[in-house]
Amino acid sequence: MRPSRPIALAAAVFALTVHFAAPAYAQEAAPASQAAGSLSPSIPFAGLSEAVIGIREDLDAATARAYELEAEITALDEDNRALAERIAVTAGRIAEQQALVDAAEIRLAEAQARYRKRLIEVYKRGSFDPFTLLLSSDTLSELISRAAILTRIAEEDARVVSDLNVAAADARYQRTVLADMQAQDRSLKQAQDERLKTLKRLLEEQDALVARLTVEAREALLKARTLTAETRQQWRASSIPIGTQIPRATATVDAHPDLEYVISGYMPRAYTSTGQTFTAVCSWYGPGFNGRGSASGQIFNEDDLTCASRTLPFGTVLALTRGEHRIIVYVNDRGPYIEGRDLDLSKAAAAELGFSGVATVQAEIVVPVQ
Repeated sequence: MRPSRPIALAAAVFALTVHFAAPAYAQEAAPASQAAGSLSPSIPFAGLSEAVIGIREDLDAATARAYELEAEITALDEDNRALAERIAVTAGRIAEQQALVDAAEIRLAEAQARYRKRLIEVYKRGSFDPFTLLLSSDTLSELISRAAILTRIAEEDARVVSDLNVAAADARYQRTVLADMQAQDRSLKQAQDERLKTLKRLLEEQDALVARLTVEAREALLKARTLTAETRQQWRASSIPIGTQIPRATATVDAHPDLEYVISGYMPRAYTSTGQTFTAVCSWYGPGFNGRGSASGQIFNEDDLTCASRTLPFGTVLALTRGEHRIIVYVNDRGPYIEGRDLDLSKAAAAELGFSGVATVQAEIVVPVQ
């Protein structure tokens, strides 16, 4: 039986963190309360002094901030994992595209050389009037022969010019594609640099806060980190081996009982709508990423029905509609990192929705019926 996929990782981490942090709040005031009866009358018995209250409030705020930072750090780490994969794939594509540009440049140089050679031949031949040449023929056979020669010359000239134009257009196209890839690479690296700088700052802030936390709060924070690591392992264990034939099935959403959605055969067959809907601009990815790690820890499989989102928790299930095409996917990665796009669908998901570039779809957050 294939391991079930974790649902809403971020919410689970936060909930467990708060759960384990609760004893810290309860125990913090206990020593002062117990010791109050033995204190000197000069110490106010009515409650904690303002200084102690200030320290406690500061510690509570520090604890809350430490947990908040942990969630931010986890999110940044997920982003960095996704960006690292995209940068690695883009680097490979740039190398391949550079080879195409080099080949196009060689073809263009060869076409230019043939063109120059042809111009020299024409120059050496001198100018002549083809009509005069034809009319000066003494016999019909000579006329036909000269006409054939002129036709071959014209065809050769046209072919040389055509080859040059084709080679030049191809070289321009390949250079444009390479420039686009290099621009995307710079954008991805810039985004990664910004996140790494933010991550460094948040880690420094968290380190300073952790030094002031209670033992219980520190243990709760460690528990949250352990849970994150364990959840990543669970995601990885849920990976479908590359090359596996993933069956398709259909599912229903309670809000749309008359409609059927295409799903992976490993997914549940019935879902409840949360009522949360939005319009999403979707791109897709697959080639180059197949078999690489996703930000959740699961191995990316371009044949599965999955998607990447910058903000939705891992395990969020989406019912997507594009015209008459309807599918259900789940979030297992971070992205896309191109302005104006909301979701990056797997290759299979985009194919099921009937597009191969960028498309706008209607999305609805749904929950599997247990």
